[in-house]
Amino acid sequence: MYNRSLRRQTGQSMVALGLIISVFVLLAIGLFSFELNRMELAKEQLRTACDAASLSAAAALASSDNLDTTASQTNAIDTAIATFQQNMIIGTSLATTSQAATQSQTPNANQALLYFEFLDPHNNNQPVALGDPNGKIIRVDGAFGLVPAFGKFLGLGTTTVRATSSGGVPEIDVALCFDVSASIDDQTPVTFIRRQWNPAKAKIDYIVPPTAAGSPAGALAHGRIFDVIGPPAIGSSVDGLYPQNLSDSNSAGKNLYPLNFSEARGMPGAAPGLRGTTNVGSPPGNCPPGTAGTGNQYTFTDMVVNIDGNMAFAGTSSGAFRFPDIATVVEAARGNLENNTVFVNSKAKTGVPATIQPLAGYQAAYFQAAAANIHPLGDAQTAAQEFLTIMNTNTDAHFCLVAFTSNAGTSATNTYSASNIDGNYGAGGSSNFPVPLIALNPTSGSTNFSTAMAALPKTVAISGTNIGDAVNTAVTQLKNNSRPGSRKAIVLFTDGEPTSGGPLDSDPWTNARKAAVQAQKSGIPVYTIGLAQNASIIPSETAILNDTNSDPNAGGMAAIAGNGGKFFLVTKVQDLRLTFENIARQLVQLVQ
Repeated sequence: MYNRSLRRQTGQSMVALGLIISVFVLLAIGLFSFELNRMELAKEQLRTACDAASLSAAAALASSDNLDTTASQTNAIDTAIATFQQNMIIGTSLATTSQAATQSQTPNANQALLYFEFLDPHNNNQPVALGDPNGKIIRVDGAFGLVPAFGKFLGLGTTTVRATSSGGVPEIDVALCFDVSASIDDQTPVTFIRRQWNPAKAKIDYIVPPTAAGSPAGALAHGRIFDVIGPPAIGSSVDGLYPQNLSDSNSAGKNLYPLNFSEARGMPGAAPGLRGTTNVGSPPGNCPPGTAGTGNQYTFTDMVVNIDGNMAFAGTSSGAFRFPDIATVVEAARGNLENNTVFVNSKAKTGVPATIQPLAGYQAAYFQAAAANIHPLGDAQTAAQEFLTIMNTNTDAHFCLVAFTSNAGTSATNTYSASNIDGNYGAGGSSNFPVPLIALNPTSGSTNFSTAMAALPKTVAISGTNIGDAVNTAVTQLKNNSRPGSRKAIVLFTDGEPTSGGPLDSDPWTNARKAAVQAQKSGIPVYTIGLAQNASIIPSETAILNDTNSDPNAGGMAAIAGNGGKFFLVTKVQDLRLTFENIARQLVQLVQ
């Protein structure tokens, strides 16, 4: 009996012990399961915080107007960290989160680290260095030092949980239609000169003639081209650099042009021709025409850019090349300061200061300095380049550049042939001037950014304005060469109104509106920028470019095209950059 009782007590004790052990095992299993679930929750919360960080970084990168890629990407990282810090993991604030030096770096207990990489989507998402413009995807690797709630009971230490998230900038194909018509340099400071021989002094005289409107004691012919010429609202065809088209200073039917150019063109009974009948050396180096007092007082033989930027030239230098007076500028522009032979034979030696000596490269130095003072073309080129840079930095953009004058460019090497100085002066020669089309390329990574950036500053002011051909070309490019799934947009920059027609209609205005209709049918917005160089052009520019009247026969191109396009009227050249930046922001919003 006793043994049976002892066995019963022993059995009960074993059962009790088993129950106790089971309780502890079950408790341990429960606690371990709790910790596992808690870890999964921490991972999910970490992933959510990383998602928010990567999305905010991509948004910051896309909306930046910084031209510095490194600065834009650094700002995106800072934005991601700030966003991540607003979150919590298992009740622990992430406010002290910092950036990790390496992807494998381990955070301290209850602390978080973020490691960032920028990836190239066109190269199998390979990481690129900070500042590389190909880094269009930002990857955020987050790590958090999770302290187990019951770690001291289970013998567990701090566990690192990790999560990864990526955010990408928008993909857009954009065509920039860039106006290079003749009036686009009307704000260039120039001087008109009558260069003639003075036999009494055996030297060249350089006379700035009065304008006809102010004759004989009125304003002299120097200052902005538009102010001196006094053209209609659409602007002047006279250009500061080749092709100068000097005849248009007083073309038939343009009564507002103050300079009488007829005698300078060598018409019967008039003074000798534009540059003189006797040439020495390679044109335009030559002897001066006529004698003192010959010809009408409004006649001129040369027009040069005031390379010091002043309305009346006051002198400047460019490296080893000195330009103390307007005489030196004229002779440098003609090529008469390149060597001693032409310097003497062209009589330039009699006209410039005695301190000026011939030096190879004088003419090139003049043209380089002149190009820096061509306005507003130079300002528009710079603003357009900054627009391309912003889009290239902040989005996954592919670019098409459509330069246009009387016609839109048809290839990267497309040119417009014209006389350098004037069609009435054959000795000045002729050249082929670039009017490029940088075609859109759908191949992944073929952005055309560098090509378009290089092409823009090579354009010059020339001929008419065919807005319709430019927009129609852009529509064709976007329809045929866009990437699948990308959003599309056209940005049209012009300083005037349509003056040339075709291919959609012979009437310039109807042609432009029909091109806008083609954009509308293709779902492509047209963002229009109208630079008004004078108040009188504003009504007609607004009529053809506006975003309020969508009538295809009488409306504005932005409105006709629809799809969110906008019209921007710019009355100050200084506002061009801000306008292009504004459109860049509009485009980013369009594709988000």
